[in-house]
Amino acid sequence: MKKLFFIDGGAGRAIASIPAFLKYAKKHDDFAILVHGWDTLYWGIPELQDKVFNPEQKGIFDHVVKHAEEIISPEPYRVPGYFKQELSLAEAFDVLINNTNDHSDLQDPILKTSKAEELNAAGMILDTKNQQKKNHTIVIQPFGRSAQKHPVGAIVDESSRSLDPQAYLKLVKKLSAKYNLVLMAEQDFFMEEDTYTVKPQADLRMWTAFIDAADYFIGVDSVGQHMAKALGKPGTVIVGSTFAINTTYPEYFNIIEKEDAKKYSPIRISGLEGHLADRMNESLMDFNDEEINKMYANIVKDIEKKVK
Repeated sequence: MKKLFFIDGGAGRAIASIPAFLKYAKKHDDFAILVHGWDTLYWGIPELQDKVFNPEQKGIFDHVVKHAEEIISPEPYRVPGYFKQELSLAEAFDVLINNTNDHSDLQDPILKTSKAEELNAAGMILDTKNQQKKNHTIVIQPFGRSAQKHPVGAIVDESSRSLDPQAYLKLVKKLSAKYNLVLMAEQDFFMEEDTYTVKPQADLRMWTAFIDAADYFIGVDSVGQHMAKALGKPGTVIVGSTFAINTTYPEYFNIIEKEDAKKYSPIRISGLEGHLADRMNESLMDFNDEEINKMYANIVKDIEKKVK
């Protein structure tokens, strides 16, 4: 095997790497990919499924790793065009995997669901419609990977990528008057006050199918919005401390973000400076009542335009 690629980090990064790997596979066959924790997201993609492995898999070193002539760990955050807000995550992967600055032939990310996953998702959506009695169903992911449940019970995201919990509750209360709502979150983030959403527990494979079966997606800088883009699902992404050109798809999604200045957080380049940037960005996902009302109106307008 000539090359072994190692993809680490969040599931969104795994999805964002798919276009570059599909491009690489058009000209190369002798390669493999290790994806820590998210290898299942590549299932069903003919060009990649048999080349992707979990590094925790038994025997992976003897059967895969030691046969590599070169091991590459692509890190988009270290591409100058990325931290200068000139490239998307997918384009930065293209730079590193295909050694090119020509991204004109870079396709969208794709995800493939099985028939069983699609049927299970259809059943969940039908149950949600029967319970909430609205015409259209939204999957909403308000909290990103960096969010944590504080010992006192509060949900805190020090990276300011997640919605403030109170802002989230006010938004879903308003949305619930018009739409069926499904919460995409871990059980630790369920709130007693949130009586507006259905709360299924599922792995990322099933969440892919749930988003595909829904009519619309609302999320933050986290895996759900990458799934929605890969599935061609319309949606709104609420952007906090990160930059839309880097982490989401501003040419596709309805983007909501404050006009406040934000400071780039150079994570994966330096440690302390990233935490200092986070301190400057703390207000970016706090929204007052007037801002929530505007956000709601913005989302409804986008849904009415894109969902029939």
